[in-house]
Amino acid sequence: MYKKIILSILTCGLLHGVDIVKNDVLTSEKLMENYKKDVKTINTLELSQLLKTNPNTKIIDVRIRADIAKQGGYIKANKVTNISRDKLEFMIADHVKADETFVVHCYTGNISLLAAKHLKDMGYKNVLWYKDSFKGWKEAGLETRNIDGYIESMLFRPIEKVADGVYASIGELGPGTYENSGHNNNLGFVIGDESVLVWNAGGSYLLAKALHEEIKKITNKPIKYVVLENSQGHASLGSGYWKEHGAIIVAQEIVQKELITDGKKIEESAKKRLQDKYLGTSIVMPDIIFKDNYTMDLGNRIVEAKYFGYAHEKDDIIIWLPKEKITFAGDLAFYQRMLPIFEITETKKWLLAWEKFEQLGAKIVIPGHGDVTDMNHVRHHTKDYLVHLRTEIGKILEAGEGQEKAYLIDQSEFEDLDAFNLLAKLNAGMVFKLMEFEE
Repeated sequence: MYKKIILSILTCGLLHGVDIVKNDVLTSEKLMENYKKDVKTINTLELSQLLKTNPNTKIIDVRIRADIAKQGGYIKANKVTNISRDKLEFMIADHVKADETFVVHCYTGNISLLAAKHLKDMGYKNVLWYKDSFKGWKEAGLETRNIDGYIESMLFRPIEKVADGVYASIGELGPGTYENSGHNNNLGFVIGDESVLVWNAGGSYLLAKALHEEIKKITNKPIKYVVLENSQGHASLGSGYWKEHGAIIVAQEIVQKELITDGKKIEESAKKRLQDKYLGTSIVMPDIIFKDNYTMDLGNRIVEAKYFGYAHEKDDIIIWLPKEKITFAGDLAFYQRMLPIFEITETKKWLLAWEKFEQLGAKIVIPGHGDVTDMNHVRHHTKDYLVHLRTEIGKILEAGEGQEKAYLIDQSEFEDLDAFNLLAKLNAGMVFKLMEFEE
């Protein structure tokens, strides 16, 4: 009797089990509704306001790279990182701290909601889900950036012809990232009758190789010289590639000293940023160092490397084509992007170097950052900006007022520059600090 009862119960359970399971299945809609109740949410207006008050808020874009390119790029902000959804849990700890406030988004908000919930469950209590995501940001007409202007190459944009035999490779205006392969400065090359000169080795072995591939599409002449604008990683770390291909590495004498002193730090920073894209990269010392001037003959084309003294950093140089009046100005001249002022920057000396630079009478300028332009534009975005800061801070110091006053300086004349929100106040504070003890 008992066996029949138990069998009857089991049979009923089996017969109705499908319905029970079906009724218990959580639909995607219900899942999303549940998750929305459990995460902190931010909309487009709130995110825009957050970035104005705290421009260094980190934003994690969980789309795959192909979708970012297809969907129109990514949010323009100071701290945007792309970690695809499938790698998020494994890589997030390398980018944000457990108690840090940061924003997660995708294209429509669905995938990033799941990501935000999982991150919260992992212990990231201050993760914000941007519900409108990139689609909402774009539809609101807010600023975006292209992830890559040249999908087929590690270079950020296709090579640009400046003049006969003179080419520029313009980098991302923002910081060097994995996504832009560390190409956030301007590279270039000059072709003579016999050989080629390359401006900047690039930020890695593979980026240097990518530039060489583009050069080979234009000329089969050998690379004779690679000139480093300074010791920064994005200028110098690709030297090993060029060395393998027979090029002579040329740099100002301070570059060698900086690479000896800070080489490991430069390498570690780039390796962390570029990850697998760092493959094959290592510090290589220059073959030729010079103090003030060094002249190179490419065959019916003369290129001069010139050091005008301390500028943005200790070792910044330019190259000059005297016949064509074209200059690759490096970090002596900024355009479109607000220049950053570091503790090692001496703005007084930078302006002295600028006066020597002006005397060249350049007609075409390839700046360290930004598009190919002319002297009027780089003068305004570099010299005029430095003079403005120094003049206003001089008044503050003369009045005996403190550093907090420097942060209130009106810099609106330059607010159209990229990274203005990130750098304007930092620059003012740093110039105050440096001028306070300036001789």
